[in-house]
Amino acid sequence: MNEPVTNDRWLGACCYLSFLVFAPILARPHSEFLARHCRQGFALFFIEVVLFLFLAVVDRTVGQIPILGLLVSILLHLAFFLVCLMLSVIGFVKALSGEQWRIPFVDELADRVPIS
Repeated sequence: MNEPVTNDRWLGACCYLSFLVFAPILARPHSEFLARHCRQGFALFFIEVVLFLFLAVVDRTVGQIPILGLLVSILLHLAFFLVCLMLSVIGFVKALSGEQWRIPFVDELADRVPIS
């Protein structure tokens, strides 16, 4: 595969910055490198939104238990935040370095995103 151009690298890195994934998608990616990172960034963003909604439900239900609920809620928030942050940072660095990278457990969802 050809070495991706600098513009594609930066746009690929933007795909891992939460809602900024829509900027490269709307720019109509033409290279396979950029399309791959757009698909993964969108899948990661989708998972973050679903996790946010799940945590909101947990806060409204289990989080109402005085001590145990607060502890469970804090630990879930921390765990999900650290996992999403770690995956975003790794994807950002891999895109800037011009590498193709498949996020574990997310690639099946990313392959279904219709970005070409």
